[in-house]
Amino acid sequence: MNEPNRTADIIVIGAGIAGASVAYELAHRGMSVCIVEMEAHPGYHTTGRSAATFVGCYGNEVIRAISAASRSFFDNPPPGFCDHPLLADRGALYVAGEAQLDALDDFVTEPLNLGLLERIDPLAVLEMVPVLNAVAGAAYERDAQDIDANAFLMGYLKGFRDAGGILETGAEVRTLIRRAGAWAIDTSVGTMSAPIVVNAAGAWGDEVAYRAGTQPVGLVPKRRTALTIDPGEPCTDWPLTISLDETWYFRPEAGDLLISPADETPSAPCDSQPEELDIAACIDQIERVTRIRVGRLISKRAGLRTFVHDKSPVCGYADDVDGFFWLVGQGGYGIQTAPALADIAACLVIGEDIPKDVQVRGVTLESLSPARLSCDFL
Repeated sequence: MNEPNRTADIIVIGAGIAGASVAYELAHRGMSVCIVEMEAHPGYHTTGRSAATFVGCYGNEVIRAISAASRSFFDNPPPGFCDHPLLADRGALYVAGEAQLDALDDFVTEPLNLGLLERIDPLAVLEMVPVLNAVAGAAYERDAQDIDANAFLMGYLKGFRDAGGILETGAEVRTLIRRAGAWAIDTSVGTMSAPIVVNAAGAWGDEVAYRAGTQPVGLVPKRRTALTIDPGEPCTDWPLTISLDETWYFRPEAGDLLISPADETPSAPCDSQPEELDIAACIDQIERVTRIRVGRLISKRAGLRTFVHDKSPVCGYADDVDGFFWLVGQGGYGIQTAPALADIAACLVIGEDIPKDVQVRGVTLESLSPARLSCDFL
C-alpha cells in the first residue's frame, strides 16, 4: 500500500474525467493536489463506460457553450498530453420517421444548431448506413468526432503526476470533518487534510456532501445500457446514428457495433450493470429499425449518467460549509465538456473569474453555482 500524501492544498474526490481534469488544471497552477479514488483504477465507472463522441447538437445552452469552448483542447492538446490525436472522424446522423418530420425541421432550424446540421436525403442515408429500414428524413452533423476516452483520461492523469500531483486509488472516503480551517478526511488508506475539497465523486456526490455536512444538490444517477454486437457486415465507416426522439442509437466501436436503447433509468449510486429487460428492449428496438438480427452479444455494459434537475453541471463552492467545492452533474456530457469545465472549476477554486472564452459564450457563475439548486431542498 502506498503511503498517502497526508497534507495538500486541495484534495479532489474522484478520479473520473471530472476529478482528473480539474486536478490537472489545479496542479498546473502551482497547487499541491491529491486525488482520492475509491476504486482500484481511475475512470472505472461512468468515464470508462462512455460512448465518447463529441457532438455539438447535444445538451442545453450551458452544455453546448462549455462543449464549444472545449473543442480547441481536443483539436490541439498540450504538448506531451498524448501521442496520437484525441479525435477521429465519425459524423452523427439523426433519423426521423414520417411522424417526426416537423420535429426534424425544428431541430435543423433551431438557433443553437445553425451551422452544425445539414438535411440528408433518405436515399443518401441508406448509402451511409445500409442496414437502416425506411427513413423519412434525416440531418447530419458532419463535424461530430469520436473521442479516445482512455487516452484523454490518461493524458490528464499523466500531466497531473508530472506537475507533482498524487493519486491514491482504493481510497474510499469515510468521513470529512472541518476543523481549524482545514478538512480532515478519513479514507481507507489513511487520513488526509487540506483546506479545500473538490467533490468530483459523480453519482456519489450527494453522499460525499452528507458526510461533509453540506446541503445536497439533488443528484439523480440514471442508468444507460450499451451492448456490442456483430452487425453482419462492415460498419467501421458508419456514423453515430441516433433516432430523433433519442430512443435508440448505434455507432461503430473497435470493429463491432455498439447499440443502446438510450435508457435513463433512475438508480442509486452503484457499480451499474445492465438489466435483462433493458438488454431485451435494446435488441428489440434495433431489430425493429434495422435489418440487423442480433445473435451473440460480444459485450454488455451499463453506466450512470448523473444529472441535477436543469441538466447543467454544478460547479462552485457550497455556501453553507467552508472549503467544499462542487464539480458534479455533468450528465452524459462529462467527457466532451471536461477541458473547459475543468478550467472554469480551477479558476473558481482559486478565486478567479470564469474564463473569458466561456463568458463570451454566455456561461455565468449563476448558471453553474450550487446555490441555484438550494431552493429545491428547503
